[in-house]
Order: sequence, then C-alpha cells, then structure tokens
Amino acid sequence: MNMKVLIAEDENITRCRLEKFLEEMDYEVISCKDGLDAWEVIQSENAPNLLILDWMMPGMSGIEICRKIRERNTEPYTYILLLTSKNAEEDIVTGMEAGADDYIDKPFNQNELRVRLNAGRRIVEMNKDLLEARNVLAKKVIYDELTDLYNRHYMREVLEKEYARALRHQTDLSCMLLDIDYFKVINDTFGHSFGDLVLREFSDCLKREVRKYDFIFRYGGEEFMILLPNTDVNGARSVAEKIRSTCESKVYKDGINSTIATVSIGVASVKYHQLSESKELIAFADKALYRSKSEGRNRVSVYKKDSSVESKEGRISKIKDFSYLKESISSILEKTKKASIQSLCLMVRNLGADKYQKHNRQVVQYIELIGERFNLPPAVVESFKNASLLHDNFKILLKKTLKSKDKRLKAREKLEIESHPYMMAELTGLFDFFANERSLLQQHHENFDGSGYPVGLKGDEISLGARIFATVDSMVAMLSERSFRNGLPPEKVIEEFADKAGSQFDPKLVFIFFDIIEKQGLLSVPEAALMRAKEKVKDAMIKCKS
Repeated sequence: MNMKVLIAEDENITRCRLEKFLEEMDYEVISCKDGLDAWEVIQSENAPNLLILDWMMPGMSGIEICRKIRERNTEPYTYILLLTSKNAEEDIVTGMEAGADDYIDKPFNQNELRVRLNAGRRIVEMNKDLLEARNVLAKKVIYDELTDLYNRHYMREVLEKEYARALRHQTDLSCMLLDIDYFKVINDTFGHSFGDLVLREFSDCLKREVRKYDFIFRYGGEEFMILLPNTDVNGARSVAEKIRSTCESKVYKDGINSTIATVSIGVASVKYHQLSESKELIAFADKALYRSKSEGRNRVSVYKKDSSVESKEGRISKIKDFSYLKESISSILEKTKKASIQSLCLMVRNLGADKYQKHNRQVVQYIELIGERFNLPPAVVESFKNASLLHDNFKILLKKTLKSKDKRLKAREKLEIESHPYMMAELTGLFDFFANERSLLQQHHENFDGSGYPVGLKGDEISLGARIFATVDSMVAMLSERSFRNGLPPEKVIEEFADKAGSQFDPKLVFIFFDIIEKQGLLSVPEAALMRAKEKVKDAMIKCKS
C-alpha cells in the first residue's frame, strides 16, 4: 500500500507541481488549499503521517498546525516538512521549535525534496514498527497466549482498581470463579492439543456471555475468573447461570474427537458480603466454587458464611477461608524469596564478588528502564531482577570462570560454559518459589536465530525475560573492563549489537533499547552512529518478518 502524504499549499502552481511529483513517486496524495482544510484532514481517522505544509497560508499557518500536532502528542509519529520562502536563521529556528522536522525552500528542487521525503518516510515507518513491537510485547505481558484472555498477573492490578472504584462510588463489584469440570480427564483421554481447543472455545463462550466492560481472566490451568463492575450478587448469579447453561449444551469437536464439558461456578460480591479487603472477594468466590464442585459440579453457588459449627458455649466457630490462607502463605513466600537472595549475596560477598556487584547494578538499571518502557507489571520486573542477582551469584559459586578467554576454548572448557544454564536452573530448583526466574536463567544463552545453547530455542520460543536479560547483560559486559581486556567504547558496543540483531539478539528489543539509550542519554554515542545502527537493526527486523 502506498504511503499517504498531505500537501497544504494555497499557491495553485506550486500545489499542482507537488501533486504531480509525489504521484510519480507512488505516494497517495491528499491535497488542501488552506490550513483549516488541512487541520480537518489531520484530525480524521487514518490521517497521513507525512505532511508537507506551506509556512504561510489562509485559515491556519503551517507553524500553527505544527504546534497543534505536537501538543496532541499522538501515535504513530507525524513527520512534518515545512515549505517556505523564509530562509533566515531565526525563521528556521522558529519553524523547528514549533515542531517541524525539516524544511525546504520555495521554489523547491525535486531532487532535494525526494531525499528529504525519503528520510521522513523512513522515520515514520520505523516509528510504526516500534509501536507495533511495543504493542505486541505489552499484549504478552497482560494476556494469556492460549486463550487471549487477561492473565493472572494483570488480574491483581485490575482487581485493586475496580475494588477501589466500587468503594469510591458506592457501587457493587461481583466476582465469578469458574472451573471446567473433569478437565484432566479430557486431557488424558483426547490429548493436550484437544484440551487446548476446549480452553480456547470455552474462553470464546465467556466473551460472548459478558458485557464489553467486564473483565475475563485465565486464573489457572482450567480455572477462570470474571470481574463484573457495577453488578450485584443477583445479577452475577444470573450471568453465571447463563454461562453454565450454555456450556452444558456446547459440543467441542476437532473433526476426530468430540466431547462436552460442564462448568462449576462460585460467586461473591463486595456489598452482599460486606468485604473489607479486595482479596476477600476472590477468597469467597473460591469457597463458593468449592461448594459447587463438592455438591456434584455443573452448578452455580453463592458464598455463604458457614455458621454450622458451634462450641459448647454457643459461640460460632469461624472456618478460616482457604484462599485467604493461600494469599497469606504467598506473601510469606515472597518475603522468603527476598531473604534467600540476600543470604546468597552475603554468602558470596567475600568470594571476589565486587566486580559482579557493579555489573549487576548496571544490569538492574537497564532492566528497570526496559520495564518502565514496556509498562511491565512490578512483579514481572522483580522476577527479572531476581534472576540477574541469582545469575551473578551462582556464577561466582560455580567457580567456572575461565582463567584466559583470549585463547581458543578447549572442548572441555566449552562444555563447562554450555552447562552453566542447566547448573543455574538446577540450583534455582532448590527454591521452589523461583520458578519464574528459573526459565530465564536456563534460556539466557539461547540466540534469537536458534544458534544458542543449551536447547537451541529460536525467536519467541525464548521467554521475554531471557531475551531482555541477554541484551542488557551483554551490554554491561561489553562496556566493563575485564582482566584480559579493556571495556569496549560505546560506539563499538552499539555496532556490535546492530551486527548481531536478528542472530544473537531479538532485533525489536535492540531497536527499543537503542531508543532508550538515545532518549535517556545512557551512552555517549554520536548521533550519526546511532542512526546507522538503527537502520541496520530495522533491516534485521524486516528480514525476520519475512
């Protein structure tokens, strides 16, 4: 599809020349005679992202349009080329400060215009690629890949916001927990591929039965959760019964196998149960779900406080909610994780850890910047940081650092290096609560093109955390001084990453990392060198797409 370009020029001859020239360059041209018409087009849906604006024209000048566009700060980026008879230095400065990207004198030279337009087109296309990459990564953070529902990590964030909103506006908030009955039997009988089909189609059923502003999450393997804002317990029970009835009559089939799968549902609401904490909403829904399953499955239950057990003195003995207990234990385990890492750091403090501490501080800094750029949940960023700490501490404890790395590696030494990911994963396995960090440590030597080790994973088969860690860890390693060499100059490091984008490193991550480096001023790299590197990485991204 040809790229759109908007021309805003009140001079008929100049406008006609521009239209003809741009059409010969295979642009889709939208032409306006004054600034007001141009501004109307710019605000419309699917507006062009490449503009040629006359400096002075009726209705609204090119300078005014520039300022309005930059004030909106919308994405994708709009590239603006000013067409002007003003060529004094102060006029050029005024145009650039208003938000123009470039300018060209009138009457325009066709070759000069072609070059400047090509530069603008590259910037627009790179920005769209970057936006697409960011959207894909952001989706992976909050969505379950199999069902395309929200995931459990994102659920906690939504629950807190909706609970606070319900209290603030004195509205109700209901929760449903749903469990596909006997799902393990389906998996064991028909295989996991058919089980995945059931999960996907079941998720589609849920989407059809709820409102657009309700939230559906994949809570666990075959367990799901729905949050219904501004809905009381009776409304939630009605929706739950409708879902149960629909699922009861649905047949799942793949051309060879077919089966039905009923669902058990537990319901709770903020107002009906007079909750004092958001996590109680899940706990009560979970208890109601347990009741549905214990009473025969394929039914809907609303949580009711158990008052059946009385002591001899007539006092009611309250049963501690199991889900609340799980939440409490999870909190304790999180504190244990932190204590374990701190103990491990103390353990290696006197084993030559100084150089690793500096390395790790820089890695953690880059991880935090990338996490901020991707809007990753704090829990995910914390897992990445934990993995980097475990990596550096285990590296010291394994005592596998070669004495001289400037010589050709012997076969035994190469085998030792390639066994590191397995060793680190095994050490992490001693702590069951480091499951998220374990996969990162096991995969951080895998290469994007599949040439890495220990398994030879490729592209998205490598976890996002492992790809991020491999990028930032390599960056810090290249910049750091070693016993056998000095740190590489920043410009050389950038070149290395550009050369290895698409082979060793994820090119989308490298491109985004370069963008962070540029905007944060993290490295002293000439602008021209960084632009060259970005161009090379962009080519790698296109190559990987094809």
